[in-house]
Amino acid sequence: VLLREVQALTLRVGQYTTSRRTAAVPQLQCTGGTAGCSRLPEVVQCYNKGWDGYDVQWQCKADLENTYRFGQIEVSCEGYDYPDDPYILRGSCSLLFRLELTEEGERKVKNSGSFGSGYYQSRKDSSDSGAGAIVIIVLLVLAFGVYKLFLCNQQPQQSFGDSDGFARPSWQSQQAPPPPGFKSSFTEGDSFGTSAYRGTNSGPGLWTGLGVGTFLGYLAGSNR
Repeated sequence: VLLREVQALTLRVGQYTTSRRTAAVPQLQCTGGTAGCSRLPEVVQCYNKGWDGYDVQWQCKADLENTYRFGQIEVSCEGYDYPDDPYILRGSCSLLFRLELTEEGERKVKNSGSFGSGYYQSRKDSSDSGAGAIVIIVLLVLAFGVYKLFLCNQQPQQSFGDSDGFARPSWQSQQAPPPPGFKSSFTEGDSFGTSAYRGTNSGPGLWTGLGVGTFLGYLAGSNR
């Protein structure tokens, strides 16, 4: 059929084109638009409005609601022997179109979506604030746990006075080397027998070590 002599096309949703050289395609193909492709017209009729020297100018109509209209349209037909053949295969034409909203449709969508969008936004804001409060509470609990675990269990180091009645600082008792003749297993203190208190156990080991250190120090001094 000579394409420019075709006066009208009737295309139906769910039906496919005839094919000879290529694969069959749906007669109606929605490619998007502001109205989406959820409500396709059942039947579309396209009319030949004239020839521009290169192609037919088509005008397509369908039984659409007042809120929808056709946007960009393109009628495609299969050339009988080659793609640009002016003769086409009968029944091979299809319509690619965009479905847009009219001004009335845009007003309806805006009015119907205002309450829903506001409600959704308020719910979203409240959920975000609730999630933020939960995160802050979890962080505070973690910080308190770290404080209790690492800071509260560290007992301050105590230093015991030596023979002259003055208390030595704990850093001196820890860093001073033991005198000759002392074994490290008896005491961790300095040459005066002082020892730093470590841990929370205050059993007899502390006082026993202190007494043994003092006694051995006295013996070492007598031998010298």
